[in-house]
Amino acid sequence: MELTNGNQWWSGSGSGYGYGSGYGSGYGDGYGSGYGSGYGYGYGDGDGSGYGSGSGYGDGYGYGDGYGYGSGKIEFKLPVDSPWEAYHYIRRKGKGFVLRSGMSTRIGDVLEEPKIALCERGLHASLSQGDAAKYRPNGSVLTKVLVWGRIIVDRDKLVATHRKIVAVLEGE
Repeated sequence: MELTNGNQWWSGSGSGYGYGSGYGSGYGDGYGSGYGSGYGYGYGDGDGSGYGSGSGYGDGYGYGDGYGYGSGKIEFKLPVDSPWEAYHYIRRKGKGFVLRSGMSTRIGDVLEEPKIALCERGLHASLSQGDAAKYRPNGSVLTKVLVWGRIIVDRDKLVATHRKIVAVLEGE
């Protein structure tokens, strides 16, 4: 699957799951009808859709349940003027920071890595502080970062071609 929108593009494959709920209503003493809706949550890196159904009877009460199955591994391009906020743990070095590669950086520096692959190469981050904590190296501090460019999103992490530290949140 591939979608385009201006300079942005998305492509997908993977797996996920979804859930939803619905309700129905009836009338008279005959039958009722209902509907449901669901939404999928892509556990690999995607999204899903759901459906539901419901029925009523007698006094008109009914309900429906919906569920979705999501699939998709998300990879897209995000323009520099629309970055995502994310979180990243990094080691301190003096008044700045040091990357795992040994390169030094400071708040406000724009880092660029043209070749990216999850868990292998690129500028990693997470969309939540809790997810970022899973990858916390010893002696590191939590930073808020902006990411853009080509991005690959996984369930609890992402890798981007561009990243900029904008604040230190904890571990000062």
